Amino acid sequence: LPVQSAITHPRPGAAVPAGELTVKGYAWSGGGREVVRVDVSLDGGRTWRVARLAGERPVPGRAWAWALWELQA
Repeated sequence: LPVQSAITHPRPGAAVPAGELTVKGYAWSGGGREVVRVDVSLDGGRTWRVARLAGERPVPGRAWAWALWELQA
């Protein structure tokens, strides 16, 4: 399965002040495959940035849970 992800911060419709922004979320894959990268677009898909994966890395072949990610923009 392709990696699926969700944004958890900021919430949909939230007012975001000008300046630096932290975007957070989680991602998951299928078949025990590890999430190795999450790309985030802040401009409707014109450009993409690589988010930082957070937390412990799973044992190869045993990645059955989600991975947290964060992007400073």
